[in-house]
Amino acid sequence: MSRTQAALTEDVPESILSGYRLIELSDRPALTQYLSLYPDNEGSECTFSNLYIWGQAEHIEWKIEGDCLLLHVRERGDKPCLLMVFAEPARMKAALEVAVESMRMRGEAFQMRSLPSWYVDLMQSCAPGRFAFEREPHHDDYVYCAADLISLSGKKLHGKRNHINKFLSNYGDRFTYERYTPELQDACLNVHRRWQNAQPIPDAPALREEANSVRRALEGAEALGLVGGVIRIDGEVMAFSLGERITGDMALIHVEKAAPEIPGLFAMINRELAAHEFADLKWINREEDMGEEGLRQAKRSYQPARMIEKYGATLA
Repeated sequence: MSRTQAALTEDVPESILSGYRLIELSDRPALTQYLSLYPDNEGSECTFSNLYIWGQAEHIEWKIEGDCLLLHVRERGDKPCLLMVFAEPARMKAALEVAVESMRMRGEAFQMRSLPSWYVDLMQSCAPGRFAFEREPHHDDYVYCAADLISLSGKKLHGKRNHINKFLSNYGDRFTYERYTPELQDACLNVHRRWQNAQPIPDAPALREEANSVRRALEGAEALGLVGGVIRIDGEVMAFSLGERITGDMALIHVEKAAPEIPGLFAMINRELAAHEFADLKWINREEDMGEEGLRQAKRSYQPARMIEKYGATLA
């Protein structure tokens, strides 16, 4: 084992090396050692914040084995799978075989999901012909120019400007924007409950899981290094959003919610967060649509500049 490989595992408890466990905030240093090996990764799934926020809902477990980080998911589609495997570049061929063997030992067919194209290229270069790949467009990330989300200029975003103008005509002198702080947690949770109660089936399991994930994001925002903002109307918090910087020129938005009865409020918090917190960045990644038609239409309506294509992998 090289000195770098030893450094990756020297602070990891033996219990983690031998078995999977759910992700907790205290796991951030151990996981980040591996996630940071590929600092230009733009994909939304494999940031520590995303793994922690949505980890319980999707039952994401992790362990260190063979000097690599394995991320196992039980509720992504209908079959267990792994997300990207992280190891030193020189160790990736061996790490992929560790991943194959790990699923075999659990009695599971080998599958990996949500793999960005750069990672597919890495797998193919490490193990030519070992794996077969298939596009997963419902996991593609929507990436926008930050400047476009702020200015909303051009014919294609005319509808979004209309939403903003409608909001301003009703609330132009009644709203304020401010950065999220832990003291605003309860107010933001109230906004989420307000949004959830307006859904056709408010107590649907997926919405209950989402509510728990939103709570984890708000409670852990400071420890996770998230940046957020809220919009107040007549002094009351009515919208919020949370995100983080994941590369030198990209932000990733994790959560965005607004009181559904106020026209243009979602468009407003989208613009205000970009303008106040991420105006110096080139790109904003607003994650995937998960195959949900309403979410797909909403994300497409902002005219993404590009998509981060995702793939699944099986044994060839």
